[in-house]
Amino acid sequence: MRIGFIGAGKAGKALGMYFKAHGLSVAGYCSRTEASAQQAATCTETAQYSSAELLCADCDVLFVTTPDGVISDIDREAFALLREGRIGTDKVWLHVSGALPSDEFSELSRAGCAVGSMHPLQSFGDPAVTAGLLDNTYFSLEGTPKAMETMRMILDTCGARYSEIETARKPLYHAGACILSNYLVTLLNSGFTFLRAAGMPEDGLFDAALPLLLGTLENVREKGAANALTGPIARGDMKTVTVHLSAIEKVLPSETDFYRTLGLATVKMIENQRLDCEKAAGLKTILRGCGTNGCEVYSEIISGG
Repeated sequence: MRIGFIGAGKAGKALGMYFKAHGLSVAGYCSRTEASAQQAATCTETAQYSSAELLCADCDVLFVTTPDGVISDIDREAFALLREGRIGTDKVWLHVSGALPSDEFSELSRAGCAVGSMHPLQSFGDPAVTAGLLDNTYFSLEGTPKAMETMRMILDTCGARYSEIETARKPLYHAGACILSNYLVTLLNSGFTFLRAAGMPEDGLFDAALPLLLGTLENVREKGAANALTGPIARGDMKTVTVHLSAIEKVLPSETDFYRTLGLATVKMIENQRLDCEKAAGLKTILRGCGTNGCEVYSEIISGG
């Protein structure tokens, strides 16, 4: 089984290194520019191809590792080659988009080609670094039967872990990945904003927060999200949540809605599990902005009352 890449960016390079490290046969790369294909070929010790047609002639499996918006263009271009008899329907076409399903290859699929998507649940940075991270990365697979069989064969050879999802549910999978990766960054930025406002030095914020973050992740790994939760909502501590909101409204009013939204989502997560109905209802009332006057409670605590 010979593997070729159409697209020579970070994802294509990292996957090429990863596959080669596990003994798979990687033929090489073609790209919009000869320079980028040559660079990918050099760093993976493979070949540079001047066209998709030449790459197809040399490969059994074609990975399209272009930006998402280009995949449908590749689909049309490949279908044109197929219609002209310059390539056959025996190739397996795979892309690595997290957001788009395998039916982005609509023309190739209608022509009878095997099509699929194989997405690594990983952020792509430096290709050499990412190639090493892929050893501990989960992949998601969906596509036609032959494509699924091919992807399983590739990942089994690499010793990788993977899950199979329904094509129609691919957008939900990607939304989840965005929350875990992209929105985690947003959450961290908000937390740093609070710590900074409390007077912590800028250059120490990450180092101060890291042990807390690592401990939290370990708890989630061991116990699951709901059972790992600590803090005022897990305790049903309405007074502390009220104090938080009062302080936020005074000092960081732009963060108020964010705090309320996260708080309500947290109540929902453990309601009728770790929170009884009465405490859940009280927290919801406060977080929706129609509870106790937080300013009065906050003033009492600050003054020692």
